[in-house]
Amino acid sequence: MNTFCPPTIIETDALRLRPFVDADADALFHALLGDPAVTEWLPFPTHRNVAQTRAFIRHCRLGWSSKTRFTWAMEDLQTGRLVAAIDLAPAPPRAEIGVVTSRCEGHRRRRAGLAALLMLIDWLLTQPQLYRIHAYCAPEGPAASTMSRLGFTLEARLTNWEPRPNRNLAAGDALLFAITRGADDTSSRIARRLALRHAPFPVVQDRTEP
Repeated sequence: MNTFCPPTIIETDALRLRPFVDADADALFHALLGDPAVTEWLPFPTHRNVAQTRAFIRHCRLGWSSKTRFTWAMEDLQTGRLVAAIDLAPAPPRAEIGVVTSRCEGHRRRRAGLAALLMLIDWLLTQPQLYRIHAYCAPEGPAASTMSRLGFTLEARLTNWEPRPNRNLAAGDALLFAITRGADDTSSRIARRLALRHAPFPVVQDRTEP
């Protein structure tokens, strides 16, 4: 039985991470999954209509209920706009994380988004069953340039790793980034190390799953 379950709600001063709900379908389609500029280098096709996005949200709910995959909407607390989506696939002792960010005018919160991601990564690194968090990025895409700011190290370039349907590529390369902790790292030692990296942790609200 999978007992791993991260917080459903995570908040900073500017942003909230929360599970997607059906009412997010239009915003998710227009700001992220239906925007070719956002999905250009992703390994799945750009959504053609809101119905596809609704199906995606249903799939996200199944991930939460089965505790196999966790997907958050990142919304601006002031405007309520959807600015990004975060996906986490745990397979202890490791977990894969993915992020897509909106390119729409008024939806881009780069600095605040990094702070929210750092908070989630910090929480993951203090979980006893996790020793490694990794992410795959297209070398040509925009995500790779931000990974070092999140504390990740480039480990490899993987040849023909995943499809790039929005670029008409059957297989494309990927950069593998990872952040790890030692088997002998205690929670207090990890917390001290992370505190040197950025400001103190904002409040994490651990609520029941949707």
